[in-house]
Amino acid sequence: MPDCYIALGGNQGNVRETFSQALERLNQHPEIALIETSQWVETAPVGSQTDATFLNGAAHLSTSLSPEALLAELQAVETEMGRVREVRWSARTLDLDLLLYDQLILESAGLLIPHPAFWYRRFVLDPLTEIAADVLHPQKQITIKQLRQRLLKRPFVFSIAGLPPDEAAALIDGLKAQYPDVVFTCWELTEKVPQAEEPTLIAWLGAPYSAPNGDLLPVLPRLDLSGTGSFTEQIVHVLQSALDFQ
Repeated sequence: MPDCYIALGGNQGNVRETFSQALERLNQHPEIALIETSQWVETAPVGSQTDATFLNGAAHLSTSLSPEALLAELQAVETEMGRVREVRWSARTLDLDLLLYDQLILESAGLLIPHPAFWYRRFVLDPLTEIAADVLHPQKQITIKQLRQRLLKRPFVFSIAGLPPDEAAALIDGLKAQYPDVVFTCWELTEKVPQAEEPTLIAWLGAPYSAPNGDLLPVLPRLDLSGTGSFTEQIVHVLQSALDFQ
């Protein structure tokens, strides 16, 4: 049966007990087997919607369910455990994210596999590395352990791509005040500089027709933040996920 990995998170109620009940519920399903779990770790919340510490972890499942059916089962368990979906990054009793389904790459209206953000989130990678260190990320083409190690490198270099240089400079000036230890660069100004530090992350902020197109950026450090919303807020959330682990 396919091997799958899920992330668990929560910061309301007795989260350890909730995790235990949720995993027991999944393991009782005739087409799901619980193989292994990580240790549970306390982590700092991302965003400003809650200040309560989260508990996070990871689990290895084996299943004969399709990806869509497994996602539906995870969401049903969340609901059973009192999860209410209202505000992103808000307090919650239980969050179950489907991270990997073997080496499948799937993009549909309701499901993206691999999970599009877990590869730069320490609160996911730290527990996941315990149980899946040598598992390959099917898009980034390096292991889970290597993805985590990339985030530990200092200086942490965050490059911005897809904006005019003056807009990128203004954005970087604002970010430096919040993250003085992070090296911020404009990708278009540094990509051809031989001695430039390789970015840990490159955030694409441009439109699809911008030059260069986001798809031309290096696959490993690339993440797409070109959707609606404040670029500063999105980048802060990414940096909180990648740096402010505890």
